[in-house]
Amino acid sequence: MKIIQVVPRRNNKLKLKTLLDQKERELRGSSTFVRQRAGRWMHKRYPGWINWDEVSGGILVVEIQSRVADAEWQLLRAFVGYLDRHFSEQIESITITYR
Repeated sequence: MKIIQVVPRRNNKLKLKTLLDQKERELRGSSTFVRQRAGRWMHKRYPGWINWDEVSGGILVVEIQSRVADAEWQLLRAFVGYLDRHFSEQIESITITYR
């Protein structure tokens, strides 16, 4: 399991959670991430899931788990790439914790 902590920039008008929800709706059907329920996504190609929620201060906490232990890095790479492509202007920092 990998835990990602995403810290937003201070001048953001919208919370990261709101931005993720909006982008998912905008890309629905053409994205490699598929919404399972609020705060839970799966990837079309890589086995596993991504759970995310926002904590105080607007910090996004993400948990990445894979059904195949050796494939977790692929989910991690895909999600961090997604954040970078779509939200690089709104993110201050990303921290990864390995468990």
